[in-house]
Amino acid sequence: MVRLLKKTPLNKVHHELRARMTYFAGWELPVWYASVLEEHRAVRSGAGIFDVSDMGRIWITGRNAGAFLDKVLTKRVGRLEIGSSQLCLLCLEDGGILDDLLAYRVETDCFLIVCNAGNIEPKLGWLDRWAGSDPDVVIRDKTADTVMVAVQGPTVRHLQSLKDISNLPRFGVAQTRIEDVEVIAARTGYTGEDGFEIISDATNALHLWQSFMKQGVKPCGLGARDSLRLEAGMLLYGQDMDRNTNPFEAGLEWLVEMNDRDFVGKSALLEIKRQGVKRKHIGLRVTGQGIARPGYKIVKGGREVGKVTSGGYSPTLDISIGFGYVPIELATVNTDIEIMIRSKPVAAQVVNRQFYKRGA
Repeated sequence: MVRLLKKTPLNKVHHELRARMTYFAGWELPVWYASVLEEHRAVRSGAGIFDVSDMGRIWITGRNAGAFLDKVLTKRVGRLEIGSSQLCLLCLEDGGILDDLLAYRVETDCFLIVCNAGNIEPKLGWLDRWAGSDPDVVIRDKTADTVMVAVQGPTVRHLQSLKDISNLPRFGVAQTRIEDVEVIAARTGYTGEDGFEIISDATNALHLWQSFMKQGVKPCGLGARDSLRLEAGMLLYGQDMDRNTNPFEAGLEWLVEMNDRDFVGKSALLEIKRQGVKRKHIGLRVTGQGIARPGYKIVKGGREVGKVTSGGYSPTLDISIGFGYVPIELATVNTDIEIMIRSKPVAAQVVNRQFYKRGA
């Protein structure tokens, strides 16, 4: 059976730019245009643009939209001010993570959630299940009808086309016009740099993309997106967490509000918190020779104790870095461990997950 890849509204542009294309979560997307290293450095020092139209864009509207989202997400969004957003988790009843996502409050009874590309349909099914037959909750998937680009880097705020939103605060959201095109823009991103994520009608895709390229913004692919988010300590769903992972072992307890509000998975998470976790997601730095890759074994005293979940070369720091899960007793910063690279144990150390911080 042949699986048809989904294509973003910018797919033709990527091919015209001779991007190296790949399969990712059911989509055909660019890995790089010039090189991963060149694109990574462009975002750290200037400005880069990513096609992130594979991300799910789901509208939740209606009089009970805010209350509904408060029931299914681990942080309250019904109290968000109009024009703001926040990170949240969507958890299963057993506390497993179904997704991590951004929730935008666009209007009083109008919310937009931006979720990961993988398994959009099951997430829609999950939301529909909990919405039930409530006529005051309307769920619409607009992923196929819209384009989404991320413009990231320290010089982004100086771009002429973004001058009207240059003062938007971090996690701020605006309905505005860019290059005479109606958009929703949020000061968010997945690179550790300043920037905006911009959503518009799919018919505006080419115009938006070309307008940023004319201003000197460099097109960037999945390769740089992965190395940038890894340096910034940002987890990737499907690698660093999934439905078999709970927020506490993933180090995402800051995304869970344990108050008097009830939400899906709360009782299970309370019990997990009471018992404590047996493993923890860590940052790691390879101090020997070699690059940590996803799936490589983490070893201590000759015994396998975990696996690398994300890993690679850090162009900014010129070292090999990664994430992984280890037993809780080994999760302390400065603990010495080893990574099995080409069947040989290579020295490494547990470190803080945020390897790079803007301005530091």
